[in-house]
Amino acid sequence: MQEQFDAFITAGYDPDKLDRVSEAAGVAHKSLVPLVGMPMAWHVVQALTESDRIGEVVVVGLEPDEIDFGVPVHHVPNQPSLWASQNAGLRKLRDLNSDDRYVIALSADIALLTGNIVDRFIEACEPFEHDVYWGIVRKDVMLAAFPDSRRTYLPLREGSFCSSDLYLGRLSAGFHIQERIRYFIENRKNVLALVWKLGLPTMVKFLLRRLAIADIVDVAYRIAGVHGGPVVLPLAEAGMDVDKPEQLVQVREYLERHPEHPANTRATRRTAGPGED
Repeated sequence: MQEQFDAFITAGYDPDKLDRVSEAAGVAHKSLVPLVGMPMAWHVVQALTESDRIGEVVVVGLEPDEIDFGVPVHHVPNQPSLWASQNAGLRKLRDLNSDDRYVIALSADIALLTGNIVDRFIEACEPFEHDVYWGIVRKDVMLAAFPDSRRTYLPLREGSFCSSDLYLGRLSAGFHIQERIRYFIENRKNVLALVWKLGLPTMVKFLLRRLAIADIVDVAYRIAGVHGGPVVLPLAEAGMDVDKPEQLVQVREYLERHPEHPANTRATRRTAGPGED
């Protein structure tokens, strides 16, 4: 069974589009938004290094001189879209190691990510019987920790869930589904648009609130041609990405209430060392 996983982080931005979070924080783009004195993307990289199951780390969207991560990372220039960023991340991982293996994809705005969350996500995917996995978090878990988070939830028979922006899948599967899922990436915030694309029977089940996780797994195979499915993570921090200024405020308040969170102590444990290009 695979023990270590290379990962890529999407940290890109659209230079022609105003981002409310970076504007509120007074920085050039969201990945640079400070939390406990360090950029948000820095915290995500540190969370990966806190896990002994992570190998190479690729950051897509940042130049080498924008953040001193203190650990070796590989940089890929900013891309014109999220889809292009994911494609570039996959290509870089293939350049580093062409073997078909499981890799991890995540975004730079999972501000509260920890090594423990990374480990639990990987463990939830074991024994790796499918092509791809993605993390989801129950609505009640999110609301208990972040009652005003305003996340986008998909109502299913098993409950309502939001995405955690954590993905694990075979490298070959990532390339296989790139073109086929482009529509879904571009409309990821519009639940109705996504369900409509999945077909009338799925739309009817969705409207009647009879859509189940098994239906999502079946649709993933029909649309993307891969076997896979969601894994439920009982950790609200895994589902709390920062898309809005008010969510940034909530994350900062959460860290103030939880001094034990690793984000509060990482800066004092920084290890010197240049990053790799």
